[in-house]
Amino acid sequence: MAMASPEDRALGKLSMDLYRGELIGKYEVITQLSVGGMAELFLGFTSGPGGFRKYVAIKRILPDVRSNEQFERMFLDEARITAAFNHPNIAQVYELGQEDDGLFLAMEFIAGQNLDQLTDACRRRRQPLPLGMSLAVGRDVCLALHYAHTFAGPSGRPSPVIHRDVAQKNIMVTYDGVVKLLDFGIAKARGSLERTHVGTVKGTAGYMSPEQVRGDKIDGRSDLFSLGVVLWELVTGQRLFEGKTERDEMVNILEAPIPSPRHRAGQVSEDVSAVILKALERNAGDRWQNGREMARALEDAAGRMMFDADRRAALMRSLFQSKMASTRALLDSADGGKKEPSPAEPEPAVIVSPDAGDSEHWEPPVPLPLEEDEELAAKAASLSARAATMPEEDPATRDATRGPWAILLLLLVVGAGFLVWKLVPTLDEQVEPTPTVPAYVDPRLKQFPGPGQPIPPTAQAPDAGSAEGTEPGEQAGSRENTPGKKETGKPPKRGAPVQTGLLTLVITPEASVFLDNELLGRTPMFNKTLRTGTHYLLILGPDGQKRRLSVPIKAGKPVVLKLSLDEIPLR
Repeated sequence: MAMASPEDRALGKLSMDLYRGELIGKYEVITQLSVGGMAELFLGFTSGPGGFRKYVAIKRILPDVRSNEQFERMFLDEARITAAFNHPNIAQVYELGQEDDGLFLAMEFIAGQNLDQLTDACRRRRQPLPLGMSLAVGRDVCLALHYAHTFAGPSGRPSPVIHRDVAQKNIMVTYDGVVKLLDFGIAKARGSLERTHVGTVKGTAGYMSPEQVRGDKIDGRSDLFSLGVVLWELVTGQRLFEGKTERDEMVNILEAPIPSPRHRAGQVSEDVSAVILKALERNAGDRWQNGREMARALEDAAGRMMFDADRRAALMRSLFQSKMASTRALLDSADGGKKEPSPAEPEPAVIVSPDAGDSEHWEPPVPLPLEEDEELAAKAASLSARAATMPEEDPATRDATRGPWAILLLLLVVGAGFLVWKLVPTLDEQVEPTPTVPAYVDPRLKQFPGPGQPIPPTAQAPDAGSAEGTEPGEQAGSRENTPGKKETGKPPKRGAPVQTGLLTLVITPEASVFLDNELLGRTPMFNKTLRTGTHYLLILGPDGQKRRLSVPIKAGKPVVLKLSLDEIPLR
């Protein structure tokens, strides 16, 4: 992660100080999160009896557009439409309020990152977004869209809502692995107060449906086309309708050929490609007719490859650990004046990390040199002995000598404290720390360019047959055929201490991993504990072929392997 400049840190701190403590309705502001063209977003909270506290995201219309009646109607539409929604994959609106500064929305505070940020994080690590993650996100967005497209009010009267702006920026994944569809701000419901002017196109260029580009009447199938664009880009790591201008992108939506995702990313199966291409049919009648139908098709095509919530959460933690700690600090700063958040990262969309706390900013006092410690302890002991043998003082002189004795007693306590302080680090050094997995970049992984970026040259792959962790000149898996060498992965002798190491294994596409005929898990696996020695893992990929991978595990040292399935030799 790039370090923020002193100027950026100063601006971040100024932004926090400028808004901290401000009241918007009943909500107290912690910091400003972002500023857009029409509105600004804040992180705030409301308190109640017994320590109750609820964090919210607050959207408020900017002062220079408060006179824009069309935008104000659109803002009211968003509140009116989404306040009635109750779906786990749709961000919830709690309250619409008005004060002297104008209208505001109090919405669900989502601890996570949007898909643009997620794919950027994967690209920085030079690894693709796992296919199972992409398909799980697509399935959940399908269910959210189906709920909106078939929405009925409390009276049971149908009131379908079309999102009209399904794009990566409006889809978030929380650090708990939950997918959330955001921003129905330009949604259009039956009977909506907001009216689109003739010739006005609403949506994000590059993600709109053909009928949306033409300005034709649209229904829920338009959102499914947009979701098809999102899925195509997630599984390939490339832009689908990229153009130099928005007009070019719209022309491409209407005319450019749509290649199969499998032609751009070999790990995508024919079944998955078929589901995505059907969503991208330019004729709405040839697409999936509703979100539930498309969600079921994605589940059938993905099978066990699709990530569940736990695997999604594990991936998010591995990518955004520092942002998680940053947001914890931000929330703690509003909770009784705990540590201040880092102004370099004012983004709050981060969940609390269980091992991040105040201790990371705590600095021990500067200790005295060892010689001074021993001298002070000797003086304290001598003074203590003298005090034990001294005769009882006359009451008349006791008050006169009380002051010096208090000073001597204080020196004794300080000396003992320094001895304890010196002893604790010595004991800590005898405890072996838990190893952490370092950042790792494997040149064999394909690099996925971002929007408008050139495709980077392919890094030269290592010599065939080599694998990380083998000795120089040794082929992966060759140890089992070396005469006189015994497999080191066997259990230790009875009574000997068991030593372990950590294995992080990322295989593209995802695969099942077996050890001694038992399922170890599915990739990606992070920080899996294994006993020391060389283990021979059985890898079973989606093609049904069995492969064998040799993995050396050393005590206290993490092993990180990121491989393509084709690089692992068949058994």
